[in-house]
Amino acid sequence: MKILLLHCDWVEWEPTKKAVKSAEEPVEMNVTRAEDCLVVFTSVEKADEKDPAKIVQEYLKNVKDVAGQVKTKNIVVYPYAHLSSNLSSLDIALMVLKNCETELKKEGFQVWRAPFGWYKKFSFKTKGHPLSELARELSVDGKDSKITVKKEVKESTGKIILDRRNLPPNDHRILGQDLKIFHLSDEIGAGLPLWMPNGETLKHTLVEYMRQVEEKHGYKYVSTPHIAKGSMYHATGHLPYYADSMYPPIDIDGSEYYLKPMNCPHHHMIFKQLVQSYKDLPLKLAEPGMTYRNELSGVTYGLIRARGFLQNDSHIYVRPDQLKEEFLKVLKLFEEVYNVMGIKGYWFRLSLPDFKENPDKYTGDPKEWEHACEEIRKAMKESGHKFVECVGEAAFYGPKIDVQIKNSQGKEESIATSQIDIVVPKRLDLVFVDDKDKKQNVIIIHRAILGSFDRFIAYLLEQTEGRLSLWLAPVQVKVLTFTDRNIKSVEKLAEELKKEGIRAEADLRDHTVEYKVRDAEMQKIPYIVVIGDKEEEKNTLAVRTRGKKDVEFGIRKEDFISKLKKEIEEKMIKSS
Repeated sequence: MKILLLHCDWVEWEPTKKAVKSAEEPVEMNVTRAEDCLVVFTSVEKADEKDPAKIVQEYLKNVKDVAGQVKTKNIVVYPYAHLSSNLSSLDIALMVLKNCETELKKEGFQVWRAPFGWYKKFSFKTKGHPLSELARELSVDGKDSKITVKKEVKESTGKIILDRRNLPPNDHRILGQDLKIFHLSDEIGAGLPLWMPNGETLKHTLVEYMRQVEEKHGYKYVSTPHIAKGSMYHATGHLPYYADSMYPPIDIDGSEYYLKPMNCPHHHMIFKQLVQSYKDLPLKLAEPGMTYRNELSGVTYGLIRARGFLQNDSHIYVRPDQLKEEFLKVLKLFEEVYNVMGIKGYWFRLSLPDFKENPDKYTGDPKEWEHACEEIRKAMKESGHKFVECVGEAAFYGPKIDVQIKNSQGKEESIATSQIDIVVPKRLDLVFVDDKDKKQNVIIIHRAILGSFDRFIAYLLEQTEGRLSLWLAPVQVKVLTFTDRNIKSVEKLAEELKKEGIRAEADLRDHTVEYKVRDAEMQKIPYIVVIGDKEEEKNTLAVRTRGKKDVEFGIRKEDFISKLKKEIEEKMIKSS
């Protein structure tokens, strides 16, 4: 059995049509809604037929465990066959799911069960909590029917195939293939995208831009290893909170090491080497750091949910009296970067604790929580940005904000976050000596302006339909020959453009100019230049701008290069 658990503010589902002839009759054909619940997406597998009763008991044990940690008595049992490629028979699966529902009710839970054997529309809003996403595999092993919970899921042998039939044309996976941005390889594995030259250029451009902006604002760049000792993650509290999303440990000289699921602990160790006095603060450390999450292969999703991704990560270490000022600077940085990226219509969600209804969820001193929440609220009001407050959605270590936006299908998404940490500094003894010669713990602002570079690129591709602004386009200019007589002139221009820092490619293929223009348009190249005999004779260019049908003739090379450099420098936003 495979399960995926989500702690949700709410979930809604609606049966649309039968997926199998033996589908059970739903209790309700309209939309069903459950609130403040743990949704358990469940896939019953062939191996579970060995001992269905044992599987039900293990299911009950795991669901109770997580429900206890997230403090909810509401459970949604949701049949979800997509988690596995080795499903049990339909009658066994339905029996197991019904028994799971019955046993949960006996334990005092309020239980909903989505109808079995139906195609369903569903939507949900997850809580901002470290236990919001847990994936587990339950199995019956051997003759003694011993139950084990595996953190590592056996990889499906099925091919990674993109079914385009029911996807919108701006789906980033389609654009990623067509524009040769990234590739998902069967041999490498699900959730592990390979960045092709075009994609690597795009990602590198974003990384370099963020470094330029961040260094201007006082951030210091660091570089950290991809693994760390398990003892570090125990000290920070990430184990066991994130154990199910971390890869199994690697034994090195008798010690357990983990692929890092986040960059924070590494940065905290650098802090200890750089800060002694209050005069050393604030300290802003930044890194485009690779992180790794052990996602189930059935829930990986292009660049949106991957097993390895590059974070636009930063940790700002501040004194308590610096919190509001530095948090306000983060908000202004969001605005600066998003203006350049052309991101509009976003708002902020301020997630606060709920000590009245759920005091056990939050650790640390309530007075420190109150100070952090009030300082962030003041910063939000002073920034003038639209924001909503959500009580009960704070992380276990502090309040946070999420940047919310609607995607091209109208669905609300979080594209970035900034979180306050008042707990881990005490656990790791992250201190400074104040002006009275006493030790104090710092406060940490965890901050990711673009979030994951990978996910942000997926968002950019979908919002622009692949028509990236000139400064971001992997190929900015495609130079075409009209006939073979023009090869030398085309090669010369392409080289001149490259020397000027413009990403140009020459198309010297023995095809008609119409074919090559159409191909460049399909690749969404911002500018297409054609050189024929007339252009050679007059020493001019014929330029076609993306999105425009008319060709501009007689353009001087110097004027064209000057225009491109100015547009790149100004980072003009174009989505034509």
